[in-house]
Amino acid sequence: MSEDLLDYWIRIIKPLFPENAWIASRMADGNHFIQIDWSCHNDPDQPNKRSRMIEITIKEAVIDDYLDCDKNGRSLSDNNMLQWISEQYDQFKLDDDTRTYKPATPAVWHITKAVLHP
Repeated sequence: MSEDLLDYWIRIIKPLFPENAWIASRMADGNHFIQIDWSCHNDPDQPNKRSRMIEITIKEAVIDDYLDCDKNGRSLSDNNMLQWISEQYDQFKLDDDTRTYKPATPAVWHITKAVLHP
């Protein structure tokens, strides 16, 4: 069920990001991790430059709480999560410096119970 949930969450958050976003996911120790980045196209000297990585972390306890909800509760949680991710994305700094050739520090966003049930 957890892998299906992870696929579902990726499917619903994908439209929040640029069309060319690369999204990878994994599970470790019962937790979900979703990594997202995309081509920036903002520096002619670095045509293949990628955005800062976003890593969304969802702890096992949050997943269990979500799975314990009924259909309406899950739907409300999905909407709350989408709104929260959208707000984080609106404040997201795409890259630290367009002239830096080393990778920027990833932005780590934690989905908590408070995000799903404010």
